[in-house]
Amino acid sequence: MNIYKDNRVGQGSRGRGKTISKNSESGSQQRSHMVTNTKKETHFQWFFQRAELPDGQYDPETGTGLLCIEELSKKDKGIYRAMVSDDRGEDDTILDLTGDALDAIFTELGRIGALSATPLKIQGTEEGIRIFSKVKYYNVEYMKTTWFHKDKRLESGDRIRTGTTLDEIWLHILDPKDSDKGKYTLEIAAGKEVRQLSTDLSGQAFEDAMAEHQRLKALAIIEKNRAKVVRGLPDVATIMEDKTLCLTCVISGDPTPEISWLKNDQPVTFLDRYRMEVRGTEVTITIEKVNSDDSGRYGVFVKNKYGSETGQVTISVFKHGDEPKELKSM
Repeated sequence: MNIYKDNRVGQGSRGRGKTISKNSESGSQQRSHMVTNTKKETHFQWFFQRAELPDGQYDPETGTGLLCIEELSKKDKGIYRAMVSDDRGEDDTILDLTGDALDAIFTELGRIGALSATPLKIQGTEEGIRIFSKVKYYNVEYMKTTWFHKDKRLESGDRIRTGTTLDEIWLHILDPKDSDKGKYTLEIAAGKEVRQLSTDLSGQAFEDAMAEHQRLKALAIIEKNRAKVVRGLPDVATIMEDKTLCLTCVISGDPTPEISWLKNDQPVTFLDRYRMEVRGTEVTITIEKVNSDDSGRYGVFVKNKYGSETGQVTISVFKHGDEPKELKSM
């Protein structure tokens, strides 16, 4: 829908101007103002509620000023002013986007959004089964959605979640059961425009979605419980010889992971100056009286039945009177 407003700009000195408000299918709002009989020195500026809008564009070749507002909302309600000025004076034109004018734009955007809705798709997820439709635009204040299962209206509850984003309308069935099979319908209402989309969650569609749900659920359990090095180890640890180095990291995993340390990909033998201590999820390696032979790439390796992970740190030992390598490079 276009809203046109003609205005004489400059009383003939700069010709006629036209302000156009245009809705895009993505939900953005474009406002343009066109003037003729301009000069190279002509300045064009957009204002909103008397404040300058720095995002406006102006093409002196065509005399067109453009203002694009992404994700139009009620905060954009107000008076828009396009002003031209040069050494001959100045003039402006106004577009009033309040009251019925703004409501009309939102109603049209809602109609565009409803008509843009894609056929319902079924998707298995970690938590259950999603049924959704993509839209080019959704506005919760001017569009209403209702879900039905076997022609019975659905409400959000313990196992049913419904929601929207700017480009999607969705229904999420948690912990799906056989009783969730059947026809699902999405009703989208925007003003006088009402659209219904349906899909059948049964047969192969239900089996495929459940198989994907079980696969993702199993992967999530593995990811949650596998052995990990959560935090603690720096990328580089620099220390002067003869000092004591302590490195601590935090691990996780269920069952409790097996732990080993590596130096340059070889197992570390914890004798003499090397010690390892485990307190719950904290793992500490201590090296007493470090020397240049202790320099190298170290790794803490953790594993359990769900997987393994290595956290790595490079240890650099410098001599008395020397500077650490990273300080030398600064």
